[in-house]
Amino acid sequence: MAVALRKLKRILKERFPPPDKVDLRDEDGIIGVVTSKRFRRMDTMQRQDLIHDILATYLRPEERRHVVLIVAVTPEEEIANAGDEDA
Repeated sequence: MAVALRKLKRILKERFPPPDKVDLRDEDGIIGVVTSKRFRRMDTMQRQDLIHDILATYLRPEERRHVVLIVAVTPEEEIANAGDEDA
């Protein structure tokens, strides 16, 4: 699964270059967060569809099976959610 994680990080970082952020980790499956200004004018389904389309385009089905959850947020949502972790 480490190969799928490295490949997915590379692909997402290419599609969401800085200042966007890609934070992925392997916890019995790949989970993570993509933070991008691009998501500002998108609803939740549009964001997930974009992530799904990237996965479907660049990962083989056996690699996609390792992806559990990738959340797409704006920089503002990331900041707001960071405050929730302290509570």
